[in-house]
Amino acid sequence: MSISVNDLLKLPSLRQAKVVAGKRALHKRVTSISVLESANPSLLVDNVFEQGEYFGSEIAITGFLDCAEDVDLQCAAIRRLSEGGEIGLILFYVGVYMPRIDRKLIELADRLNFVLIQMPKSRDLRYADVISDVTECLHRDRAHSDYIVSDILARMSALPFPQRTMHSALRMISEAVMASVLLTDETGHLLNQSCWPPTIEPQIKSHLQEILFSAESGKSPEGYFSDTKVYRFEIIPDTGIPMYLLIVKQGDFIGKPVLEQLCDVTRICSNIWGQGYNNIAIRELIRAILQDDPLKMRRLAEIFHINISDIHEMWILSGDTESSLEILKKRSESLQDALKSCCSPVFSDVYENNFLLFSGAATSQQGSEGVSEMIIQDLLPLDPSITLSRCCNLKNTTEVRRAWLTHENYLPDARKIFPCTNVFRSGQLGFAEECRKIIEEGEDHILQYTNALLYGNSPDTERIDEDTLAVYVLDAEFSITKAAALLHVHPNTVKYRLKNIDNQLGFRHDKMPDSMRVYYALAIRRLLK
Repeated sequence: MSISVNDLLKLPSLRQAKVVAGKRALHKRVTSISVLESANPSLLVDNVFEQGEYFGSEIAITGFLDCAEDVDLQCAAIRRLSEGGEIGLILFYVGVYMPRIDRKLIELADRLNFVLIQMPKSRDLRYADVISDVTECLHRDRAHSDYIVSDILARMSALPFPQRTMHSALRMISEAVMASVLLTDETGHLLNQSCWPPTIEPQIKSHLQEILFSAESGKSPEGYFSDTKVYRFEIIPDTGIPMYLLIVKQGDFIGKPVLEQLCDVTRICSNIWGQGYNNIAIRELIRAILQDDPLKMRRLAEIFHINISDIHEMWILSGDTESSLEILKKRSESLQDALKSCCSPVFSDVYENNFLLFSGAATSQQGSEGVSEMIIQDLLPLDPSITLSRCCNLKNTTEVRRAWLTHENYLPDARKIFPCTNVFRSGQLGFAEECRKIIEEGEDHILQYTNALLYGNSPDTERIDEDTLAVYVLDAEFSITKAAALLHVHPNTVKYRLKNIDNQLGFRHDKMPDSMRVYYALAIRRLLK
């Protein structure tokens, strides 16, 4: 649903209308249209906006007939409508019954970003013409809307903070598909609901057990809801406590893509706003980034007031034991604090049993390496299986997603190639991916990389000391001292062995580009083992 006030102004009934205030709000989305029969603010409170209800994204029609010359009452009405979530008024009969639009009214509407649209001066204009035009436009848009999630998130983020509730979200979902929406727990206890139209709420409550039975059995309800289809879906928010979404739709059926979106937006809203105003689940934004969903990502970033373009690094902490995630959760604050010493953290949260930290570009690569080593050394005594993958120089969210997929798919291979490390650079993960793809090409392709290590210069040559070479190249990163410590031998012994290996290879193992052949060969051999 993407109809804006600007789009409405292109409709036949509104083409001659004039925007007199609130031009900065012409981009706002419109979801419904209504008639304002009385401008008395007390009546608006008592009869229209009951119990703090928020009717966001609605535009109203009025002629201010009960206060045509009372500017103060007109201003009070606009102020109350704005508080209630209305985005604008279409004013009829200006110059006929209402003498003019007072300057005070225009200035107030501009301050509130509240659109005022003046219809041409005529007694022949009818409310029904505009209502029919707008309603048909909104109906067409609903029929072809393919991204309900983004629309509802955008509307939720535009609400005043106290109104960002699960009830508001269900109301928007209900309006989007013109169906009643119910949330229940596992026992069928009603947690929240929004009925369409609102007048059938008593019937929904009185026939609730029948609706629940219909949802479980797949049979259509009888009696009052005989022409109704009931859809039921399990929703599992990040709390882990399952809920059930019931959609009670009379008349037309709802297609599968739309139903999937309704489940998605219900889960997202439950995670963000279902547990109170302070428990915002940033992981929904992480999920949108890593699933490459740009529209949802943009809407969630607006809600969390996060600039996605600030992300240049992603640190992924994960472990293999049942307690790994709990350990990482408990250390979340200290992990963020450690990151602050080398770069500016953007946000962090848990995603698919990993703890992810997103930050800006590092001020010092040496400093970042030191921090990553400090973090992992602090965690290893608690859980030796924990690893840290540091993905750097990420230019956009597409690269963030690619780095995540590389980590997910090739971290096990990287751990086989580099068994002595618990901190992996993005280059090491990418290298593991390349080696795996070489293996997948088949035996002939593998031999192009590993032949030199099998026999040296000739089949009669003594087999190369592959263990020493692998430790020196892959584990010690070409350091004689580190290799000696890992092999438990004297550094001179390592030098002697490497000299013999060079003679067998027929080239220096540590000189580019020949050293790259050795690097790939050793890694592939480790993966094959």
